[in-house]
Amino acid sequence: MSYLLDADWVISFLNGRPNAVQLVEKLANRGLAISIITWGEVYEGLIGLPSFARHMVAFEELTATTEIISLDTEVARRYAVIRSDLRSRGLLLADNDLWIAATALARDLTLVSRDQHFERIPGLKLHQG
Repeated sequence: MSYLLDADWVISFLNGRPNAVQLVEKLANRGLAISIITWGEVYEGLIGLPSFARHMVAFEELTATTEIISLDTEVARRYAVIRSDLRSRGLLLADNDLWIAATALARDLTLVSRDQHFERIPGLKLHQG
């Protein structure tokens, strides 16, 4: 496994955006995962949509072929180091984004995200599509 998908790409994929579909299909051959944090963000975004059932089927199909990575002590250590570093530099990010970045670092994955603020995190491999 090589890539950790952030919520922005998962949502674009679920909405059928061609560039997201192509990217996910291309990277699937190299191994895809999502953080349990991303899973929660996406699920929360689907709740209440008129198209919830349709999107949920697509989300379940995607997650059936990707590893869902839970939090553990190694991810928590990375989270703490990242948060402490960014706080000391006055560059804090939202906690969910820190957990996602920590997951990528702990598992040596490339984070697939359009969010440029992830560039603040030293050592994080980032693929912006």
